[in-house]
Amino acid sequence: MTFRGLHKNKFAHFMIIEEPVHQFLDNFCVAGINYRKSDISIRGKFSLLPEHSILLLEQAVQKKFPACMVLSTCNRTEIYGICDHPHQLIEMLCIHTHGNMKDFIEHGYQYKGLTTVEHLFKVAAGLDSQIIGDYEILSQIKLAASQAKKKNCLNSFMERVINYALQSSKEIKTTTKLSSGTVSVSFAAIEIIKERIADTHNKKILLVGTGKFGNHIGKNLKSYLSGSILLFTNRTDQKAFDLATECGGNFVPYANLAPAAADADVIIVSSASEKYTILSSYFTGSKARLILDLSVPQNVDPSVKDIEGITLLNVDEISVILDKTISLRQAEVPKAMEIINKTMLDLCTWYRKQAINPLLRMVKTQLYEISEVHLTNQAFEEKIHKAVSSLAIQLHQQNNKGCQCITALSSYLHMN
Repeated sequence: MTFRGLHKNKFAHFMIIEEPVHQFLDNFCVAGINYRKSDISIRGKFSLLPEHSILLLEQAVQKKFPACMVLSTCNRTEIYGICDHPHQLIEMLCIHTHGNMKDFIEHGYQYKGLTTVEHLFKVAAGLDSQIIGDYEILSQIKLAASQAKKKNCLNSFMERVINYALQSSKEIKTTTKLSSGTVSVSFAAIEIIKERIADTHNKKILLVGTGKFGNHIGKNLKSYLSGSILLFTNRTDQKAFDLATECGGNFVPYANLAPAAADADVIIVSSASEKYTILSSYFTGSKARLILDLSVPQNVDPSVKDIEGITLLNVDEISVILDKTISLRQAEVPKAMEIINKTMLDLCTWYRKQAINPLLRMVKTQLYEISEVHLTNQAFEEKIHKAVSSLAIQLHQQNNKGCQCITALSSYLHMN
């Protein structure tokens, strides 16, 4: 919004230009792919490895985006950014993944403005998760924000929006039952193991991939399947060794993955690789094995499930199994949405204040500059203060763009 003085002769230089922050909300965009419209094969095409996320953020800096954040999980790949149109984000997503524009148009989504804010709030609350109420997403959002900040891609506006989203999510977690029962894919894996294997005592459970997600799984294994023989492996041996030590398990060098997989009763795969980590050639005989592939793209060769004795489940199939938990949580969604709406209102109030404060300062400055009364006139200063205070109240109470500066000028004209 730009306002130029109504009285061109006397007030030609009276001009108020909105600060850039005023455009941030309108230009807050997201482009993404998630489980709702795409299966695991499509999500795999659009998945971003950590190094590719970094490259995307660096490109956003080159394009001079005020802010950008990449959220990549097994259920979604989303790019949040402040830009003219979500298409700019879609183009970057296609450049840094194996996805293309045609697939995105068919399976993806894009939002702008307050709709983007509401979407992020729902994601943070677990309302948009494949397993509703999955609060593992909180740590993933924090990681995404931290990564963006390190690359100078997180401005004060987006950081504030993220903080409000996390605040809303925490309130939902503590005041509703949205998190009752199984709360994450990592814990769901434990539930499935206990359901499919009657006696897990002394069963060999191999965890492949010990990154942040694998770390959650490892700790759940320690807590709920402590009688099992826990084995940990990772492409970076030191990470696997550290987690094995922390969880009281056994470290398996990555070079020994094939024989370890062949010997295991249960294999949980949470690696982040563009190639299959577990191959059908690793297995011989008809030994009963349960393999849970929690990676996107899939890191277990799908042909493995054709081997006698092997049960292979991916994240989509695991979510179907847990539908009974999801149905119990649906009743809590209206309560969660009330909290989200309340927090969004708080955010909008904060945002409006950020928009108003620079404008008020400029009005006050311009009133002093165009005044023919000496600044030492105490009565005049009091009138300016009164006029600006009145303007502040009106700006808070209404969003009528046309009247904002007219009111200030009107107050000034009645001073003399």
